[in-house]
Amino acid sequence: MNTSMEVYVYPILVLFYSTILFLLSRSATIVDTISRNQAIKDGDTIVSNGEMFELGFFSPGKSKNRYLGIWYKKISTGTVVWVANREKPINDTSGIFEVSREGALRILSAGNTLIWSSNTTVSVRSRNLGAQLLDNGNLILWDQHNTKESPIWQSFDYPGDTFLPGMKIGKDLVTGREKYLTSWKSPDDPSIGLYKNWIDTNGYPQIFQSEGRVLHSRLGHWNGVGFHGFPIENPNPIYSVEFVINEKEIYYRYKQKSSVVPRIHVSSEGIPLQLNWIERTQEWVVFGNIVVGCGRYARCGPYGTCSINMYPPCSCLEGFEPRLPEEWNAADWSGGCQRKQPLQCGSEDGFWKVSGIKFPDTRYSRYNVSMTLEECEMTCTRDCSCTAYAQLDIRNGGSGCLLWFHELKDIREYDQKQELYIRMAASELAGNWNAFDKKNTSVQMEDLDALPFFNLHEIAKATDNFSIDNKIGEGGFGPVYKPVLAWYYAP
Repeated sequence: MNTSMEVYVYPILVLFYSTILFLLSRSATIVDTISRNQAIKDGDTIVSNGEMFELGFFSPGKSKNRYLGIWYKKISTGTVVWVANREKPINDTSGIFEVSREGALRILSAGNTLIWSSNTTVSVRSRNLGAQLLDNGNLILWDQHNTKESPIWQSFDYPGDTFLPGMKIGKDLVTGREKYLTSWKSPDDPSIGLYKNWIDTNGYPQIFQSEGRVLHSRLGHWNGVGFHGFPIENPNPIYSVEFVINEKEIYYRYKQKSSVVPRIHVSSEGIPLQLNWIERTQEWVVFGNIVVGCGRYARCGPYGTCSINMYPPCSCLEGFEPRLPEEWNAADWSGGCQRKQPLQCGSEDGFWKVSGIKFPDTRYSRYNVSMTLEECEMTCTRDCSCTAYAQLDIRNGGSGCLLWFHELKDIREYDQKQELYIRMAASELAGNWNAFDKKNTSVQMEDLDALPFFNLHEIAKATDNFSIDNKIGEGGFGPVYKPVLAWYYAP
């Protein structure tokens, strides 16, 4: 070969083989799947395709125990978001993670001791069976019969202390499986701690946090725009929240809207925080504390309201007084408040419109997505056990009906304009009425010139369902009827 030609060819060959070796080494490290009868040992990992997440064995904090977990790789390296064997650690580095022949994900330790299993099985003939780590942090088990969107098994169905975009918190009404967050015992111990965040599906669904068996705090129900009583920018530039309720499932989840990476984390002290990764400073910053002021559940008892801007923080709603005055004055507000005047039931009662509050606990509520506000009032009026009502969804002028059937608990002051209509004795409302006789009417009092708005149901009764026999005239706004409780323009 010509010497001069060798001079040119040699560098090209070196560059070619170096490139090949680089690509081979890179492809060898970016493995996001293990197949049937494959395993990874302690010290090996798999990495999601976009290198956002990594799966392998780790030791949390100062602990020497080994756990199989998923953590961030591209950002915040080592921040763990999910742990498989939370309750059964391995005390050495003998652990392996495999996809068994039967179609189960398994963690084994020395001597083939079973540490953890997904408890799944598939047909022996199942092809393309594998466990894959996705770029959203979800570990899935799937084959040719089950898509990535509907896998055989997925880690997102078993959250830990971290709520990632795409995860669901809620309940599968078909299988009964609940999906909820649980804190670690400590930064060194990922076993299940004291705090649990879950959706209570009794009444209208809402999110609670419990400390052991005691309710710790409540996130207000979803009103179509946000969680009632939770201050969040709308529209939220970082993520969007989705609430789904149907015959098969009830759940909340959120989706990332920008390049900013969000996560929700419940600390071992029970503090649920919304965190955003800031690339410039390479750190997580607190975007919001899910439990804000007056956060402790029902701090002021039934019909009491809490204000972080007052001391003492508890007071009674209008028309109510402390149930146990001595305890109340001694700063024990748990007994709450009671009515100054008892309800008479039916049309003898009225409704006091209140705004600027976080709505009460909805566990003892019923709802209808299609009722108007007027129909909602009529339904509440007819049922003596109904204590309050409100619109269910505040979008597009409002729609739906939410009815409360128990003492109103866990109310706090909040800059919220949505109205809650609380059932009151007529005598409590009398001071705000005008000179008309309202004995047989249900009244919603506006704080605008003390103008009463009459219940459509009561007017319909008084006019024999707007019978033509009771028509006494007609004007620009429509017909006028008798007998006259006041005047009313029919639709």
